[in-house]
Amino acid sequence: MKKYLLEDFKREISQIKDYIKHIQQVNDLVEIEVPSAAIFQKFKNHFISFKTDKKVFEYKAIIISLYGLLEKYIELWIKDYLDELSRLISYDKLPEIIRKSHFEFSLKLINIVIQGRLDKYSHLKKEDILKKLNNCIENSLNYGLNVDAFTIQSGNLKHNRIEEIFKSIDIIIGEKLIKNAELNMLIGVSQDRIKNLESSVLFGKINELVERRNTIAHGATIDDLLGLSELNPYIDFLEKYCIAIFDVLEEKIIENQTIQKYEKINLVDVYNKSIIAFSIENYEIKIGDWVIIKIAEQNNERFYKKEIKSVGKEGRNDYVELKIKEKTNVAIGIDNQESLPITKSCTFYLENKKETL
Repeated sequence: MKKYLLEDFKREISQIKDYIKHIQQVNDLVEIEVPSAAIFQKFKNHFISFKTDKKVFEYKAIIISLYGLLEKYIELWIKDYLDELSRLISYDKLPEIIRKSHFEFSLKLINIVIQGRLDKYSHLKKEDILKKLNNCIENSLNYGLNVDAFTIQSGNLKHNRIEEIFKSIDIIIGEKLIKNAELNMLIGVSQDRIKNLESSVLFGKINELVERRNTIAHGATIDDLLGLSELNPYIDFLEKYCIAIFDVLEEKIIENQTIQKYEKINLVDVYNKSIIAFSIENYEIKIGDWVIIKIAEQNNERFYKKEIKSVGKEGRNDYVELKIKEKTNVAIGIDNQESLPITKSCTFYLENKKETL
């Protein structure tokens, strides 16, 4: 998964937070009495006359912007995920539900393109969609998915619709999200209760955000205008919700990389949750390579990919690279700022690049 897409999301939601701070500072400013400042008094008079309409406009702008982020980045991340997946797995080895969805959605996408119903797909040609679809069948090893086809159902993105989209790419997203610690803190439900609650309760703030966006989009009267402080919980929840979704997709890619391109290493020991000792032979290892760590957490397996920061053997840890021919014990260092529970009970994988040295 492309990290910059996550950083773009964080930057855009931060801009909305800054916009709210700006509005609040302007609101606070007009409370200050400056009798001698004629220009300021003129502004203050305008502010007072515009105050009600200003609140409505700001509310609409923020709600529409928040929903726009939700739809934009769900689509971008799903397409990025499918692109990554197609580079890892041959078409015939993809989960059946993805292949089935790809075929059905591609046919629907062709129809949308022919009819010209949606501007968001105006850059696509029906011939190219058909060509990709055919190539998946004819050339299973070298193919590309019609990733846009998986987003044709992405309008009005309440949580249940998001669940449907993720189901089409073989991910039960609700089960994954309730295991995210930061999101759980905002949901505020204990682990023994969370599995028994409906998704409409757990992710109600996302559904309400979509409902508020729909009210604005349809021009209906807004009966329950939210103030600036009342908007903050929705922004915080959306931020954690979307980051959790990105994490799910990224971890799923790492899991597939583990299966397709990595091999389990013969572990010797783990020190300070950041030094991994193991034995290898006929292998070249260097700083900048990656190690994948599988951690079993309460009947749940999590996959993490960490860059190798140091390489050592026989008491030295300042090697840039090592070319190991005969079976040798080596140690690698990783950055574990998150304090992941990395112990000997974890499973470790290195990229499958063995060669005769």
